[in-house]
Amino acid sequence: MFKKSVQILIAVCVLAGAVAGAGAAGRYKRDGNKCIWDAADSGPDQCQPALSGRFKKDGAACVWAANEKGGDQCTPSKGRFKQDGQRCVWNATDSGPNQCDPRQAR
Repeated sequence: MFKKSVQILIAVCVLAGAVAGAGAAGRYKRDGNKCIWDAADSGPDQCQPALSGRFKKDGAACVWAANEKGGDQCTPSKGRFKQDGQRCVWNATDSGPNQCDPRQAR
């Protein structure tokens, strides 16, 4: 009975470590005045980008996922970031150069 309990305890500890480790990869790091995502690093974020979110592949499309963290998975073929007061917002139907950089550090 003792041996079985120890085996279960070890399995639970290994599983808990794997789950904690899976969420630990990646963090935002300062790069000059920008805030970049480093997927290979761990630890606390050094900054937050001015605009949270990232571009994400969705089938053949490239969409803005406002509530996600991490590096961009793609670059959309049209649209641009526009200045909206103090905010930098994505406008998928507009064209021209970006008016702001969403990766500016806060």
